[in-house]
Amino acid sequence: MSSLFSNLPPESADKHIREAENEFIPPNKRLKTEVAAPLDAQVKTAQLTGKDPVATALIKITSHIGSSKKFTKASELLRQLILEHKIGQEHSKLVFEALKASLREPSSAEDPQLRREYLKLFTLASKAADMFTAREKSQLDVYGIWSVTRNQLHTDDSFTFNRTIKSIKESISHLPDATEEEEEALQTIKARLPEEPQLPELDSSGCNDCEPPEADPFGLDALITQDKRKIKLMKPSTWSSKEILGMKREALLDCFDTMKACYGRPWARTSVDLAIEDLNEHREKFCSSQQARIQDMMQFVQQQRLRRKQGVAAASRESQRDTTAFENARKEWGRATISARGKVGAGGDHQSETWLG
Repeated sequence: MSSLFSNLPPESADKHIREAENEFIPPNKRLKTEVAAPLDAQVKTAQLTGKDPVATALIKITSHIGSSKKFTKASELLRQLILEHKIGQEHSKLVFEALKASLREPSSAEDPQLRREYLKLFTLASKAADMFTAREKSQLDVYGIWSVTRNQLHTDDSFTFNRTIKSIKESISHLPDATEEEEEALQTIKARLPEEPQLPELDSSGCNDCEPPEADPFGLDALITQDKRKIKLMKPSTWSSKEILGMKREALLDCFDTMKACYGRPWARTSVDLAIEDLNEHREKFCSSQQARIQDMMQFVQQQRLRRKQGVAAASRESQRDTTAFENARKEWGRATISARGKVGAGGDHQSETWLG
């Protein structure tokens, strides 16, 4: 499966963003494009005045986007900033933190009311992936599995469903064999996840006219006038390469949990069975703590197959119990092979010779 963020052609980013703009933003709400001057991407800390309202808005969005009740509104605002080209290279760290905050709980991306918004947000962010570093892209690829790939399994289109399963199987085939160091890294990142993301600090000590947070929950109404507010950008915490591999394995296994939830659709059962069997064949690519999940999935497939066989046998016995003797005889006659010339001629029983003379 081609990665959502890592393998995007750079030259196509602007084209896709312009196409997405026509889809999401009404014409009467489009603002003029303002491209900010890029800053050094290696700067870890900086002091910005309120003359950069985009940075202030991103911090406010990051603080609210992790809430399921506020996610839809915050995600719309973040997508609007991306579509209107308001975000420059100097905002890449803040955008990365906002995307991290949206998936503080990966299971929230599977909420039926939020699936579509998560899919739109990360699909659009992937089209502006040039602003991120290689390490950030690799981490965002993991988030893309949770927010895009897994949600594509929630479909009534068998073609889309099978195509998504194929991409998941390809991703598994490209994984390296798991090592003990990667298992330790996986446990480390799982223990650290509740503490992420680290939000940038917003210093309001010099702003006496600022409204209380509850009056403007997203802080977007008076951004232009906040010329005394200072923003301290903190270094974003990215995962190590081993942690990224471990969490990618976790995200792929979460996709298989979603496949199991789709097992009630008759047309999806065979594809799910084959995908789980393929997963079991590549189980050496997963960490030791993940082996139990794979074993449970194989047992699930075996139990479902046994139930289907038992169901067919029970239905057959039930149908035979309610049939009459004539219906049973007719079924036997239907299976019999009788010649149209049976018992006539040299091979007959000569009973016709009496009346033929």
